[in-house]
Amino acid sequence: MDEKNITCIQKVKFIFDFFEKREWGQGEEPPLKSIVKSSGIEPAAVADLSRFLHNRLDRIAKMMEILMSAHDGWATSGKRDKILLETSTYDFNDALKLLKDNGFNDDEFVLKVEYERKWGLL
Repeated sequence: MDEKNITCIQKVKFIFDFFEKREWGQGEEPPLKSIVKSSGIEPAAVADLSRFLHNRLDRIAKMMEILMSAHDGWATSGKRDKILLETSTYDFNDALKLLKDNGFNDDEFVLKVEYERKWGLL
């Protein structure tokens, strides 16, 4: 968004889901699928979930560190199965570039951007 734009406020929200990626690759299966609402759960399924969660939470922490070191105006909140980072003072394009430059993919987070009018008609 143009920094000189005086008509809109850009609200940026990053959503980091603990258990899911936005898109699973071919041959990948969500690790909870073999545990939730299942019977005859194998120890290997629990170990797979443990490895997935360890890696996933580590990646979320790294993404948060990168974004929060670039801008100190983030509001953070935790939900049952996700972490939210929100701001209206940092451009989402800059945030996306930072994450991409550090090796993160689009399927590792959900990005929502809303625009709100500051005053009058656009």
